[in-house]
Amino acid sequence: MNELRLRIYEQIINKDSGGKTSLFNKVCGVTIFISIFFAVIETENSIDYQFGNQIDVMDWIIGGLFCIEYLCRLWIAPLEGKYGKGFAGVLRYIVSPMAIIDIIAIVPSFIGVRAELKILRIIRLLRILKIGRSEKFKQSIFHFNYALKSKSQELQISTFYTVLLLLLSSTFMYLAESSIQPELLGSIPRCLWWSITTVTAVGYGDSLPVTAVGKTIASVTSLLGIGAIAIPTGILASGFSESIGMQDKNLNDLNKKLDLKA
Repeated sequence: MNELRLRIYEQIINKDSGGKTSLFNKVCGVTIFISIFFAVIETENSIDYQFGNQIDVMDWIIGGLFCIEYLCRLWIAPLEGKYGKGFAGVLRYIVSPMAIIDIIAIVPSFIGVRAELKILRIIRLLRILKIGRSEKFKQSIFHFNYALKSKSQELQISTFYTVLLLLLSSTFMYLAESSIQPELLGSIPRCLWWSITTVTAVGYGDSLPVTAVGKTIASVTSLLGIGAIAIPTGILASGFSESIGMQDKNLNDLNKKLDLKA
């Protein structure tokens, strides 16, 4: 029994897997994405009407697999060290954030909600939170946080540029179009909405300039808006690259030390 417990522990924490994702975590990852897929398509009335019963059966199966995963994690919790040993370790794990996320993801599978209770069915999508268990997801969050912290000053300058562009373009558009289109562009806040959709290249089309001056302002805003998007993108990409480079360097240094010891 202890040997089985140790094997499950090694599978869950990816121990001795050569840096690759263990079979246990691969199965969990596939199950999570399948469950999210069914939770999404179930909101389509025609699909739910035709395949609702089959989807419910799949949801029960997925819920059962999540229960098995949860029980396995409960069983090996005392072996992780950070929760403590024995029954106290199990109790500490139960109240941990990740264990609470697991419960939130499991419970919706066993709530008998039908088509007339669409809002309740949506809570099944909360199992998306289980993606947070993925090691790749955790690494991505680490790299993202590093990029934000290491490039915070550059991002502040980029933000200032974007805000300045929005204010100037909306002010100039107000001066050019307010008398001609008072309902759409008759105030700076209304022009600010136009400016945001233009700079971000969304372009809803509900507010458009009709004068030559207004169109010129819109053209310049669109061109400058490319920089408003490209600059922070480049900054974050640089931060990501630095973080990944540091991780690779640390891994290479560790491998060299292990080789020397060997």
